[in-house]
Amino acid sequence: MKICGIIAEYNPLHNGHLYHINKVKKISDAVIIIMSGHLMQRGDLAIYDKWSRAKAALMCGADIVIELPTTFSCSCAERFSYGAVKILNDLNCVNIISFGSESGNINKLIKVANLCKEIDSKEQMKYYLKQGYSYPKARQLAIGSKASILNFPNNTLGVEYIKACLKIKSNISFHTIKRLGAQHNSDIPDKTASASYLRKNPQMLCDYVPNEILSLYKEPSQFPEKLLFYKFRNRSLSDFYNLPDVTEGLENRLFKASKNSKNLDEFFRFVKTKRYTYSRIRRIAFYSLMDIYKQDLPKSPEYARVLGFNQTGKKILSNIKKSSKIMVTSNFKAIEKQFPYSANLDSKATDLFTLCQKNPKPCGIDFRTKPIIIN
Repeated sequence: MKICGIIAEYNPLHNGHLYHINKVKKISDAVIIIMSGHLMQRGDLAIYDKWSRAKAALMCGADIVIELPTTFSCSCAERFSYGAVKILNDLNCVNIISFGSESGNINKLIKVANLCKEIDSKEQMKYYLKQGYSYPKARQLAIGSKASILNFPNNTLGVEYIKACLKIKSNISFHTIKRLGAQHNSDIPDKTASASYLRKNPQMLCDYVPNEILSLYKEPSQFPEKLLFYKFRNRSLSDFYNLPDVTEGLENRLFKASKNSKNLDEFFRFVKTKRYTYSRIRRIAFYSLMDIYKQDLPKSPEYARVLGFNQTGKKILSNIKKSSKIMVTSNFKAIEKQFPYSANLDSKATDLFTLCQKNPKPCGIDFRTKPIIIN
């Protein structure tokens, strides 16, 4: 049986994602999605809850949806990709990973992934980092002319997926589909609209989201600006130092900004430099709010929490549980018992999400919500 993995946020799932799933189903017998929960890779809160997004994926053709733990979902591209790829590898049943890219050329992406793997510890890379460039920009400069492919976000994520496979010496192969329509973060929709455009313009969902899942997108969250800024204001210098992504004295800049800014936007502008991107600072904001410290983060994913499945997925799961290298379950209480730190962060992320909805809900929803089952 040929099983394909897709790594996604589906924040929200739109027609471009449906196109990708349909393409993947033509080259595989089943599709497993590794999907972020309630905290996103670029430092944001999901716009819709993870169960609604999981159901949307299942209704659009996925067979199993597994949550990427918060300790990896709200991380830099390298750690985000590593966590998702490691889960797919450790399920011990996935043959292919498919992703969308601006390039559409898997051979070029594999070549650049190998270059990136080689360049990370080279002197050229260290030189550009010392010049104050961000890690992604320093890598591009170090690679040279072949790095133009990394000017596009989906290409970059694809390269990180391939790098992760090289790192763990996985036998999983890769497949890419050329991205259609509007680019990521585009404010001008094409035949398909980007997820970022739809988050800013939820009134446009009906034009760019499959009709059958439109009713799932009911209650969006709001960005917790004041919560994030309040937590920053009460951080000590040593607190900042211990947050993930804080290196090379950035804690001093963060601490000073927390005392001299009047709001979160001003704080971000104060900290932002060519070295420190907005995405990185936004992730640090969520680490701060969630009390996530670098010394506590697991090196690899510890479990695969199943958010939902269909009947094909049910059969696959029965086999996965016999051969998987990782705990695979939909029972969150069992996860919390064995891996309390990571499970607690998943639950805290959900509690934050529900607090930021128009109609806040009680804590502990992760423990009470059953997996989505599509017959």
